[in-house]
Amino acid sequence: MSQIEELRAFVLIVETGSLTQAADRMGIAVSAVSRRLRDLELRLGTALIQRSTRRLFLNETGQVFYQRAKTVLSTLEDAEQEVQNAGGALSGVLRISVPLSFGIAHMSTAIAQFMHAHPDIHIEMDLSDKRVDMIAEGFDAAIRIGNLTDSSLIAKKISSVSVLPVAAPSLISQWPQLNHPNDLAKMPALVYANDRSPLDWHYVGADGKAGSLNITPRMSANNGDVLRDLAIAGLGMVSLPNFLHYEAINKGLLQPLFPDYDWSGFDIFVVYPKTTILPKRTRVFVDFISGLYGRSPYWEEIDRTALAG
Repeated sequence: MSQIEELRAFVLIVETGSLTQAADRMGIAVSAVSRRLRDLELRLGTALIQRSTRRLFLNETGQVFYQRAKTVLSTLEDAEQEVQNAGGALSGVLRISVPLSFGIAHMSTAIAQFMHAHPDIHIEMDLSDKRVDMIAEGFDAAIRIGNLTDSSLIAKKISSVSVLPVAAPSLISQWPQLNHPNDLAKMPALVYANDRSPLDWHYVGADGKAGSLNITPRMSANNGDVLRDLAIAGLGMVSLPNFLHYEAINKGLLQPLFPDYDWSGFDIFVVYPKTTILPKRTRVFVDFISGLYGRSPYWEEIDRTALAG
C-alpha cells in the first residue's frame, strides 16, 4: 500500500471524525480505509487514533503526526499544482488572513483586482485581528501590521503607516491650552485595547528630542473603526494609523494634534510560511500585494490644510 494513500486516509479520518465519511471522500470501502490506518500504525509501531464506542480521537502522538502528515500532503499537492500551472492559468485555493479594519477599508479592491486577473483561483479570506498560526491553521499568506515575531515566516514589506493623534474640532475647542504634546495628558482619550502599551503615547519633536505622555482613558475598544467614529462624535481624542482616519481628517471631521511631531508608525507586511516549494499562486499573490500600495500610499495623502490645527 502506498504510504501517501495511508497518509491521505489518516488525515481524512481525523478531519471527518469517521471511517465511513473518510471512505466516502476517498471513494473506497470502509474496510479499505480501516486497513490503511492499521497498516500505517503497524509501520510506525504506535497507535495514532484512539477508538471508543462513539467516536475516534487523536492521542498525543497522533496529534503531532497529523500536523506533519498535513504538511506532507500539502507540499505534494502544491508540487502537483505547480507543474499543472506551469505556463497556464493559476488555480486552486488561496487562504489569506487579514486584519479586520485594514481588510475592510483597503483589501476589497485589491482582492477584486487579483481575482479578475486569476479567475480560477478560489480565495478564502479570514478577517480578524487575531494572530493566526499560519501553519497549523493552513493559511497561505497573511497581512501583518507592526512588529513581526514569528521566525518561521518569511515577510515582505507592503508599505508604511504613520500614526497621528486626532480629535474632533468640538473637543479641541474645549482645550485652549494645548501648547505641547504633554498637555494632551488631561484630555479624555479613546484607547485601542490591543496595543502593547495603550496608555503610553510616544513622540519625537523636530529637534529630535523624544518624549511620552500617559493619557487618561475614557473608553477602550479592540476595533479602530469604532474608536474613530466615537472620536468624530467628540467623545475623546484617539491615536490611530492614518489608514483608518485619513478621510475623516480630509473632511474636517477630525483634526490632527501636534502634527509637527513624529508620533511613530509601523510597517505593513505580507507574510507566508517557509517552505521548500512555495505554490505559484501564493508567490504571485505576494508579488501582487507587495507592489500595490507603493512607498507613499494614498492613506498618507492628508490635506495639508488639515495639519494646520
